[in-house]
Amino acid sequence: MILWIAAGLAMVLTLGISVTLSVTGWFEQFPALLLFVFGAVAVGIAFAVLYFLEHLFHTRMPIRNLRFLTYGQTLRFFGTLAYWKAAEHVLPAAFAIPTAVMDDALAISSFYVARRCIMPDGRPTRGFFLWHIAGLGSLAISNVLVIVTASPDGGGVTSQGMASFPMSIVPTWIGPMVLMFHLLALYEGSRHRVPLRLGLG
Repeated sequence: MILWIAAGLAMVLTLGISVTLSVTGWFEQFPALLLFVFGAVAVGIAFAVLYFLEHLFHTRMPIRNLRFLTYGQTLRFFGTLAYWKAAEHVLPAAFAIPTAVMDDALAISSFYVARRCIMPDGRPTRGFFLWHIAGLGSLAISNVLVIVTASPDGGGVTSQGMASFPMSIVPTWIGPMVLMFHLLALYEGSRHRVPLRLGLG
């Protein structure tokens, strides 16, 4: 129970730091893509500490639970704000709309994947792996779009709007968090995968 609380505190702490620095506008001095790197490093360190504590106390953590890692992709619903920011001309539509569509699709489908692509004994099916790989692909596409739209479009709008609150929470916490969830799901799932003939779910 103590380590589960520690996992929760780690997530709350990193989120708190992200929100605080976002609200104060501190992130606005950095390129949007660099913020994702900062966030990935911070969240990566937090997960590394949790793994260390798990081995130290010999207790299974929620970060090893495949359903937890899959449901974690519901954080992507926050990306729906990109539609609004595109309409306000804060973010370029070429970046915001494709990213929001991918985020919503993955957030919604996470409920199906968590329920139908993980066997009752906890083993994942092939569909589980394909879905998480697709999730990684969507993050890669979003980052490419950030780079492509870093220069002003016809209306002078760039992806640098991702460095301002509330969207700055995405590259500094939500993005890195869902990245870690995908990577951990693939790692943990590979240790308990279903044989190929059973992995069609």
